[in-house]
Amino acid sequence: FSTTNCRSIMAAISLSRAGPLPRLPPQLVTQSPAVQSAPLSGAARSTVAASVVALAARERRSVIARRAGNELTPVKEVMEVLKEVKDPGLGTDIVSSGFVGAIKADRITGNISLVLEVEVYQAEVEERLRSISWAKDVQVSVGSIKPPPSLPRPMPQMPQSLEKVKNIIAVSSCKGGVGKSTVAVNLAFALHKKGYKVGIFDCDVYGPSLPVMVRFQEETPRMEMYEDEKKQRHIRPVIHPETGIKLVSFGFVGHAAVMRGSMVTGVMSQLVNQTDWGDLDYLVLDMPPGTGDIHLTLSQICQITAAVIVTTPQKLSVIDVERGISMFGQLNVPSVAVVQNMSYMSMPNGEKQYIFGKTDAGFAIADTFGIEQVFELPIEPSVAVAGDAGKPFVVDETTAAAQEVEKLAESVIQEVAKIKDNRQQPQLTWDADMKVLRLLVEGQELGIDPRELRLRDKGAGGVTPPPAELFPEEIVEMGNYAVVIKWSDGVVQVAPHKQLIEGDEKGPMPHVQLTAAAA
Repeated sequence: FSTTNCRSIMAAISLSRAGPLPRLPPQLVTQSPAVQSAPLSGAARSTVAASVVALAARERRSVIARRAGNELTPVKEVMEVLKEVKDPGLGTDIVSSGFVGAIKADRITGNISLVLEVEVYQAEVEERLRSISWAKDVQVSVGSIKPPPSLPRPMPQMPQSLEKVKNIIAVSSCKGGVGKSTVAVNLAFALHKKGYKVGIFDCDVYGPSLPVMVRFQEETPRMEMYEDEKKQRHIRPVIHPETGIKLVSFGFVGHAAVMRGSMVTGVMSQLVNQTDWGDLDYLVLDMPPGTGDIHLTLSQICQITAAVIVTTPQKLSVIDVERGISMFGQLNVPSVAVVQNMSYMSMPNGEKQYIFGKTDAGFAIADTFGIEQVFELPIEPSVAVAGDAGKPFVVDETTAAAQEVEKLAESVIQEVAKIKDNRQQPQLTWDADMKVLRLLVEGQELGIDPRELRLRDKGAGGVTPPPAELFPEEIVEMGNYAVVIKWSDGVVQVAPHKQLIEGDEKGPMPHVQLTAAAA
């Protein structure tokens, strides 16, 4: 029975349109001649009755609203109808989740059009829109919803759910397939072994890894959503029974992610905002590949304490990783450690076989960006076996990989302590009168010739002759160990603190006497 058939039944029952519609009992519908004469089973008659009752209730609400002088606009009426379409996994309606946009509705012409970001709901949305009494032409297109150009995209604020989380560590690579999830999960379990309360947030909606990396003896559990006494929605994370580590992943929702990019950002915000994280010492974020909206959103709403960068020996991985470090630098998130995964194989005689070549990619990244902590994870069968079994390999302390992750966890703890203590970092400033860079280190001030520093750039600036009148347009701190300098000729240089103070492979850094420079 279509909406037109339902209205015919309503008319046959002689419902008055002059005043508010009466409440319609289902028995009256099933006993009407229009339904009794139709070749329908008992179950089908009940379904038709439910459709007619729902339509009558909507029209009754519409009449009452008009009588009260607060009639819904066509667009708001469409939104109210679509709020009945629920996402079974998230437990919210598609309007609140931001899946619907560009709504146009006109009661006179009966035209309704909108954009839907998730195709799986299209049939139900069209059906509900056609049930609106004045709807004639319904057009639902599937596509990306863009915010109005005049309005900046709003970013979520720091959620209350994270108020008791002391430190948030992002494990990132910006390149898929380098073992980032393996490092994130084992880092979290290593921190737990040291006595800390830990949580893991799998931020990859399209390819969640956490349900595979951490398996359960029984079937995979599901995150649960509930409402508190204030009708606020909350998400109960999955709890690892042996350690108490809190686990949140879209893989624990129960269905695959079929959604567009902007919708994913909303899902991530919802998981962060509504999860009961509770009291945690460390929340480890397993970041997805790339440097897109998810990274920017999480970096801002989570107030990330520090980042751990994962790479492999290949140059292609290094290029993407460098972009990730630069992104975190722009977001004022210090990168405190580099992990080069799949670095070597341990031979029976104790030697290390670098099957991908001894590129020292991780050390090169650390040297370029002034990151002091570098760790090499070997290729070990135990790592693959543990991953397939859903048991973090760091639990077995005898393997070289486990021992290296233990060292990584200890370094993260130490680097976070430095950040929390707000220890005084070397300060680099420009003295325009003396045309010299001033470096303040532990109360001592040193001078650096700008041309000398520029020629030590490890990038393009090191091979590009600097102009005679070179000066820095901007100097910005980058994490714990480096500064970024934008020179007057457009070259951008990353200068590690160690290079400024001690020098590099080209030799000690020449320091200019400031008194002599002043003379």
